[in-house]
Amino acid sequence: MPNSDRELTVRMGFGLVSLLVVIAIIYFIFIKAEVPVIKEGEKAQDQARQISGRGENGVPAMDSFKTQAKMRGSNLDGLTVTDVTPGGALANYGLQKGDLILSVNGSKVGDISVNDAETAKAMVVQQGFQGNLPIVVLRDGNEVTLPTKPGATAAPAPAPQPASPTDAVKNQLNNLGLQTH
Repeated sequence: MPNSDRELTVRMGFGLVSLLVVIAIIYFIFIKAEVPVIKEGEKAQDQARQISGRGENGVPAMDSFKTQAKMRGSNLDGLTVTDVTPGGALANYGLQKGDLILSVNGSKVGDISVNDAETAKAMVVQQGFQGNLPIVVLRDGNEVTLPTKPGATAAPAPAPQPASPTDAVKNQLNNLGLQTH
């Protein structure tokens, strides 16, 4: 009987080792197959959140920053950012308090909003943030193109586009996917 107890212990040891090896193999397969899928799912959720106009904290992008119109005569020259919610949608996009928003996707804010500050702010969110398109701001005397990540160097500002109202309307139609001729 002592040999059978020893054999039983050895068999149990081999069984335990075999079980641990199977668990390790399953874990390895999970890491190789499922983790990339999970990461892609998280990336898709982030994109969907941005397209819906919300930040990581769930707050609408429109509510994540405040602006004041900068007028040149009766024309809207830009939007001065007076407040940015830390961790909000536009803060994560790179917008900072004190920035002067000049253009969205190459169109000046006055042109895309018919010189209305609230419309311009909505276009910053709709055409800029939600579309993940460039927003050009004046920061400390330099033009900076958003989005930027903390510590990243800003991309050069796009070349200005013609400022005629007809071109602004054509740009809006093109952004909506309606071709103009």
